Amino acid sequence: MGPAALYGHNDIAVAPKDNQALMVQLLAQNISPTKVLTSPLQRCQSLATALAIELDCPLAVEPAFTEMDFGDYDGVPFDDIVQREEKWQVLERFWQNPVQNTLPNAELLAGFSYRVLQGWRKLLAADLDGELVIICHGGVIRIILAHLLGVDWRNANLYTRLNIAYGSMTTLNISESKDVSVECIARPILPIEAVA
Repeated sequence: MGPAALYGHNDIAVAPKDNQALMVQLLAQNISPTKVLTSPLQRCQSLATALAIELDCPLAVEPAFTEMDFGDYDGVPFDDIVQREEKWQVLERFWQNPVQNTLPNAELLAGFSYRVLQGWRKLLAADLDGELVIICHGGVIRIILAHLLGVDWRNANLYTRLNIAYGSMTTLNISESKDVSVECIARPILPIEAVA
């Protein structure tokens, strides 16, 4: 991964050693998925592909689970933005109210929410036989959690105060009747030194 920034559609790669560390930790969870589902972005798809091969299970790509597109700010290091006060102010306004302050040339939060939830509904409508592993992004996870927990997706606190760290695991339990319960949110699976 690169320097601290908003990584949305910017298709940044993950270092092979980081993917290997994630793979080791995922396998240590004793997971036995019948399918691996992934965002099409390489930072997710590279790990998902390796995991599907290692566990000998099918892999599917779900475009609806691509991270939000942050437009002109996508992938731009915060250190570069902070040096230009007017750009930093735009970013601050976005963080305070992302619905009313869309970043230049970015995806609307409403459109992002709609896209993710369409993908989620499609997933629930499918035959979910067995365990499923989804490799996706923090923004996607936040939207799904907001939906499941009845939290307003327009609330800025969902994005600024709910930390979904890189390499964390959120676990959901989907019953046969398609009722969903949240078992844990963003449990770190990487050792602290691997994240630093």
